[in-house]
Amino acid sequence: MEGRQVSDRWERGRPYEQYVGRWSRQIAPLFLAGLNVPGGDAGRGSVGAHGSVGAHGSWKGRVNLPGLVLTATAIALIGCAARETLDGGRHPSGLETYPTGRSPRAVAVADLDGDGYRDVVVANSGDGTVQVFAGAASGRLSPATRPIAAGNEPADVDIVDLDQDRDGDLVVANHETSLVTLLLNDGQGRFAPAPASPLESNARPHVHGLATGDFDGDGWNDIAVESADTGEVRVLRGGSAGFGRAEGIAVGTMPYYRLGAADVTGDGRVEILVPGHRNNSMIVVGQGRDVLADHTTSLPAQPWMVVGDDVNGDQRTDIVVVLTDGVGVLLAGPEGFQEAPGSPFFVARATEVATGDLDGDGIADIVVGPWEGSEVTVLRGGTFLPRVVRTCERPIGLAVADLDGDRRGELITACAAQNRLAVMTDVLIGAGAAHQAAPADAEGRR
Repeated sequence: MEGRQVSDRWERGRPYEQYVGRWSRQIAPLFLAGLNVPGGDAGRGSVGAHGSVGAHGSWKGRVNLPGLVLTATAIALIGCAARETLDGGRHPSGLETYPTGRSPRAVAVADLDGDGYRDVVVANSGDGTVQVFAGAASGRLSPATRPIAAGNEPADVDIVDLDQDRDGDLVVANHETSLVTLLLNDGQGRFAPAPASPLESNARPHVHGLATGDFDGDGWNDIAVESADTGEVRVLRGGSAGFGRAEGIAVGTMPYYRLGAADVTGDGRVEILVPGHRNNSMIVVGQGRDVLADHTTSLPAQPWMVVGDDVNGDQRTDIVVVLTDGVGVLLAGPEGFQEAPGSPFFVARATEVATGDLDGDGIADIVVGPWEGSEVTVLRGGTFLPRVVRTCERPIGLAVADLDGDRRGELITACAAQNRLAVMTDVLIGAGAAHQAAPADAEGRR
């Protein structure tokens, strides 16, 4: 209710905590009754010699063991009911998880073995590997292949054809270094290091993420990483002889921490999308060489990550930016980019974003993951109505892709705190009223 004063810490928490808080006030008398403790005296210190709480919280009365067992059972059942009631349709109807390596950080999706089904690649930052989960007609993934060495602390992974043999190779950003690892596909979904791998980007202090695409229009895919300390985007240009020495493009601010790549100018070439962390801006680098000043956009908060996709169905590429505790949506139009109505949208501890069509309406939806927590926020494409979906602990590697051919994308999540990969179907089926994410302290998000 508007203007309501909230003093109970349970009521200030997430919806589940609010629900359990309300139940706890009803359950406490039952629990204390099981212990022969007068409910009204709970938490007041010593209230007498018979069946009460002593001054230091010790139980002095006779315990009614059968009552205690029944009460504990009731509490457990009600706790489950609370979680089910709160989920109300927020939890996807299909959820499967798969074990990964340590601290999975990023995911990428493409058909890697030419069988017509999309496969999933996971970058495991905790053990320096990537894993490939093979797709099938059912949409279910096969257990991961043997882990593939991918350099120090893989923080991001992309799938792109590096050698023009028409299959997807892997590009991996190695956090805490300035290196980029290249793994070439043999056409069957098996990978080996490229002869020149790893590539030196000279990024400072180190790389976090990467963007890939044919930035200069020469027919060969290129790689870009951010160099926060030097205020540059570092570009490694592909060619028939491999990759040349990294070039620096000054962007006039600190680029941090994940670049994007999309054709946002409509010229048929992929631009580099740069989060300008120091001056709250979104910068576009054209042809992998020049900052396009007429496409630089001011933002209402500090940006962290940028992606491009059509999120309102007008056939133009829009821009989605992860902001501090939020996500901004910049809609493309004849006069450039304008903020969508309601943007920026609040998402506590927003860290990661992915786009894709979750409900089969032909419009890309937006999924935002937090640095801490177990829920993602989904903004439906076109309307941007928010919906909170419980996934797994620390869902900071996200992708949306149709794995089963039903024209509705699955939500694919790297569960960094659980060493799992989660695949969720029908994320927006039955999505009625929107659920707004609760505020949270952003301290320690990265």
